[in-house]
Amino acid sequence: MSLIRVAIPVLQGRRKFHFDKGRPWTVLEQLLLYELDRGPTSVHTLRERACIPERVIIEALIRLMRAGWVEMMQSPTAVQFQITPEGRAVKDYDQLPTAPRRLSRNMTFVIDQITGTLFRSRDLPFVHEHVVDKREEQGEPIVRIERPARQLIEEVRPLVDALFQSDEKFAGIDSYGSRLAKRWALVPVRDGQPEGLSPRTPSKLVEEIKRAAAIMSSKSAGGPQRTYTRTLLAGSPSAQVTPPTRKVSFTTNDLITGGADHETALKGAVGRARHRLLIHSTFISAPRFAALLPELRKAVALGVKIDILWGQDKNADERRSTAKVVQQLRAELDSEGLEGLTVHPFSTGSHAKILLADDGTPDKMIALVGSCNWLYSGFSSFEVSVRLRDYQLVADVIDQVAELSRGGNGHWTNLTSELVARAVNLRSQKSANEGKASVCVLLGSDHAELVREARDTADRTLVIASHRFAGAANNLILAPVFAASKRARDLDVRLFYGEDSGAITATDIARLTSEAAKVGVRIRPVCRPRLHAKFLSWDDDVAVITSQNWLSADATDDNPRQEIGICIRSPGVGRILLERFEAATVVVSTG
Repeated sequence: MSLIRVAIPVLQGRRKFHFDKGRPWTVLEQLLLYELDRGPTSVHTLRERACIPERVIIEALIRLMRAGWVEMMQSPTAVQFQITPEGRAVKDYDQLPTAPRRLSRNMTFVIDQITGTLFRSRDLPFVHEHVVDKREEQGEPIVRIERPARQLIEEVRPLVDALFQSDEKFAGIDSYGSRLAKRWALVPVRDGQPEGLSPRTPSKLVEEIKRAAAIMSSKSAGGPQRTYTRTLLAGSPSAQVTPPTRKVSFTTNDLITGGADHETALKGAVGRARHRLLIHSTFISAPRFAALLPELRKAVALGVKIDILWGQDKNADERRSTAKVVQQLRAELDSEGLEGLTVHPFSTGSHAKILLADDGTPDKMIALVGSCNWLYSGFSSFEVSVRLRDYQLVADVIDQVAELSRGGNGHWTNLTSELVARAVNLRSQKSANEGKASVCVLLGSDHAELVREARDTADRTLVIASHRFAGAANNLILAPVFAASKRARDLDVRLFYGEDSGAITATDIARLTSEAAKVGVRIRPVCRPRLHAKFLSWDDDVAVITSQNWLSADATDDNPRQEIGICIRSPGVGRILLERFEAATVVVSTG
């Protein structure tokens, strides 16, 4: 029997969290209130009617009595329970109100640097470097997995998911905190099998531990220090959580196409908001901001808190231009004394275009995601965005904006804490009945995966629209769509762009267009109106709406939120999007 310890490189952090503690009410307690509203009832009768154990009934009644919604009374034949006036007042609420306690606690966590998974410290205990050194000097068989050079930061969603229990709801985090420190987690491996790992441990990490242990097993135990250089995993290590696919109700009325419809959507969102509005625009134009400012002032007067975030583009001149405008706007707003409207000074480093707003009530939010630079556009271009209403989906978008709100240094801000708490609150609410559409948020390299899926599965149509066309399109898009066209000879493949990126010549575009035509792929520029939309659709039922310039840029895992999009799988969504595009644009014919 052999025992080897594998040292996993981890990062240890410690933060002070604020949270509300209190178990949420269940459907049973709400049903008991309805039943008791019919008249005083005994536990025995409730058990017979509900067909559940008496102990469960009693526990629920005790909680309701502590809340003051149910009281006990003695009848001539048995002890009975009846609803109180306070209980009668709350029984018809969609969710019974809770009275949680606000608590604070310092929490320690670790991130394994192999897969980026975040653990509670008790789920993956860690030791300092000198402890590992000493145990190796004493002859203990230890093999270290080589520590990656890339530094990770903790992400907000996995942090909240890992550290809080079911009866705890995140409320905030102190903005200060220690930097992530390099540590080691020692995992015993007995006869090739790791022991003591948490059920949350991903299979990729388990396999790497086994491989590292196998190196030591092949040598004499207790020999010199061994270091295992791990095999390349798919993707880079990241604490990022991939947003899940949600089953939701979706109608094509929530597809926003064309400049005028985007202007209407923006002003409508600002006008309906009563509590919260956040806009993330890659660029900010002083004239466009000034045009919207009267609407923003009205919203602030109604009590709406507004935050403006901005991203950046690879073009350094445009980046400096936006930073200069932001500096000017901050000075003007400060001199005006307009409280409640904040233009943040830092760039998020993202090309995403997102709007978040409540719909008149604080617990109901919508998200607009797509191609429109809300504070830069003159609304004369053809744009495509999607309006999301499902609580879970909107929470997924808020997660991404929360990460963007940390800026380039990764520090938690007050805005970060507020957005995380808002996402947690939305997830705790009941969504509408599950619909037929499958919708998910896309980050970074998720876009490339969808291109490959379209390459392999498209049967009738495959259409891509991009603002810009650059030479990089040859590898990113043309190779996959050429393969799709060769695979399915009857496949209608069309690529549309608004302008070249300046990094490709007209001669090169003509050459690529000619090569594409030989395999049945049509590449066409859109001359009217200006094309700024970025979308991918195939067949009738899939549409991907995003900030990603499919024909000029490649999203990477180094900055997964540089581009953010939405994938919609719903009957007719791809066909209707294409019909609207064709009806609104004029395409240049090339021979």
